[in-house]
Amino acid sequence: MHTNLSFLSQIAQISDFLDLIGKQGFSLESLQYGSTISQTSPSSILDWILTFADIAGVAAIGLVVAVIYFQSRQRKFAGLIEIFKLLNGKEQREARAMLFEAYRKYKETGNDSIFDDEFYKEYVNRTISDFNEVGALVKKGLVSTNLFLDVYWNITLRSWNASRIIIQKRRISRNYDEYMINFEVLANDAEKYKNRRFPSASVEPF
Repeated sequence: MHTNLSFLSQIAQISDFLDLIGKQGFSLESLQYGSTISQTSPSSILDWILTFADIAGVAAIGLVVAVIYFQSRQRKFAGLIEIFKLLNGKEQREARAMLFEAYRKYKETGNDSIFDDEFYKEYVNRTISDFNEVGALVKKGLVSTNLFLDVYWNITLRSWNASRIIIQKRRISRNYDEYMINFEVLANDAEKYKNRRFPSASVEPF
């Protein structure tokens, strides 16, 4: 927090300086260096003015870049907090556990209707909806993909592997290929991350 306040303070100081330049032009400089300027040739004065304008322009560009960078960091921090709420709450963790239980029963029986059973359906829907929303946040750049994958790659793949069968089934029944597409894209990124960093790690939802 102290760093952010210091950063904002520096931006405010630069902004005030640029505003002062815009309002007063070169009047203060003229007062301080009036005698020197009056003894300088017109071409030298023009060079001096252009040099000063270049400096002011660089400062303005630097200010814009700094503000954009700061705002981007703030947005990504807010996105990370939102992802934490979507994936780390007690209800979310319980929902994933019930999804995994439904998946185990599906593997034992081969009956995919288990995912739409009244006992499991709410948990399944909550989990895939949460990951689809997270995928949308990552897609929009509100949180770094690499930062997300560093923490959640494993649980993302386990949840996708557990729910993929019901997602594909619903896509066909609804004739809607984009159903939970953000979740799928997120899972594909997680798969690439796993293969690159942890190729032998298990992501079975057990």
